[in-house]
Amino acid sequence: MSVKLKNNFFILLALIVIGAGGFLYFKYADKEQPVVTLTPDVDYTNGREAFEVKVHDSGLGLKSVQVQVVQEGEVKFSRDEEFPSGVQDYDMTVEIPRLNQGEFSIVINALDRSIVNWGKGNLTSVSRTMVFDDRPPVISVLTTTHNLNQGGSGLIRYELSKEVEKTGVMLGDYFFPAFEQPDGSYHCMFAFPHDADTGSDTPRVVARDKAGNEQVSGFNYHVNARNFRDDRLNIGDNFLRSQMPQFEREFPDDHDPFEIFLRVNREMRADNRAQVEEIATRTSPILDFDGVFMRKPNSAQMAGFADRRTYYYQDREIDRQVHLGVDLASTAQAPVPAANRGQVVFTGSIGIYGQTVVIDHGIGLQTLYAHLSSIDVQEGQMVNKGESVGRTGTTGLAVGDHLHFEVLVSGTSVNPVEWWDINWINNNITSKLNSE
Repeated sequence: MSVKLKNNFFILLALIVIGAGGFLYFKYADKEQPVVTLTPDVDYTNGREAFEVKVHDSGLGLKSVQVQVVQEGEVKFSRDEEFPSGVQDYDMTVEIPRLNQGEFSIVINALDRSIVNWGKGNLTSVSRTMVFDDRPPVISVLTTTHNLNQGGSGLIRYELSKEVEKTGVMLGDYFFPAFEQPDGSYHCMFAFPHDADTGSDTPRVVARDKAGNEQVSGFNYHVNARNFRDDRLNIGDNFLRSQMPQFEREFPDDHDPFEIFLRVNREMRADNRAQVEEIATRTSPILDFDGVFMRKPNSAQMAGFADRRTYYYQDREIDRQVHLGVDLASTAQAPVPAANRGQVVFTGSIGIYGQTVVIDHGIGLQTLYAHLSSIDVQEGQMVNKGESVGRTGTTGLAVGDHLHFEVLVSGTSVNPVEWWDINWINNNITSKLNSE
């Protein structure tokens, strides 16, 4: 073979080798790294909830996965997995071992089958540092006496041993959040709701830290059972014809005033209570009011707190509801004074309440003024006790011109009569803040 032919042969061979190498490179040298996810995405853990590791490689598949739990440079847990060809997904549950209190890391290394990086493949490394904490907060109650009335309010002060994510008083299905004060203690305004059972429902302080550790503490209390009035309301056709048109657009599929009334009294009432509970979150962390709460002057009480109402139409019982406020009437479109100083956190229409104003007095304590014909204040405005918030009216589900007045504790209606009594306020609220 001539020299020229030999040279051509070797050139052709080199081209074949280069082409084959290029083919193999482009076939096996995917550059996409494995995708690693670690859930839940938390900064604190008490070790009782497992972590889930998911690894996916969309190219040639996974070669190996290593998962380690490391604390203070020591490997507390390790698992290494090697995979046959073609495995693209791997899931693993990581149970956290017993660790010391403090920081630790979960480290994940996932390697694929690519020939990049001189045959080493694509490596994805994920390390998440978090805090291990399995010690629940310690609750130290500072107030010693808690005398409650069914349907009434209470105040408790306490301290916690650590920062928490959620704390307050739990009573049955009710939760009343507490608010941290500048001195580090917590103040919680809570209620013993009108529908709570004085024999079986027990208020408890609860605290849950960032790692999910929860502590529950009882406290000394006494609750007085109360009987609430039964009230019969007769619904007439004149009332239906005059009051239901304002609600027709909310129920366009109903044209019968009677059926609209039932939906207003049931569905809309429930939706409106949910809105009132949402407004309750717009509260200051500091309790601030000026003495006794003001009752609308020269007014007669037309309905009481927690009246058990039974509705009748044509002498037939059609519904039952509870009246969650006090109805006060004097002259038509009479001025409505703010019961105490505070910040206006809502103005506008709320279904059955009609034109409404809500004033916040801090740590969930709010007053609500409903059925107004006009409103004199704006959201965000600070008002003083006695300052006019609007005028009485018949907006919403109202029979005659009057003020529907509520006192609320974190969205739960409580008996306003307590807040009209300076002795009750001094014994149950002010004294706890000043001396205990």
